[in-house]
Amino acid sequence: MNITYDVAKEKGSKMYFAFNVDNPNVPVAGAKGTYGTKKDALHNAAEMMGISYKDYMKLRRECA
Repeated sequence: MNITYDVAKEKGSKMYFAFNVDNPNVPVAGAKGTYGTKKDALHNAAEMMGISYKDYMKLRRECA
């Protein structure tokens, strides 16, 4: 399984957002909002992929 959603930091800000790998720089909104802490953005990315946060982090470590 590949990561289809990832996390990036907003330039000039301390906020993070989740985005689709095919369409970077376009934030996606999740249950925790569009912008937030890095952990919130990671939760949003996991939610968009339809997997749990724990599984998303495991997959992210394997792909890195």
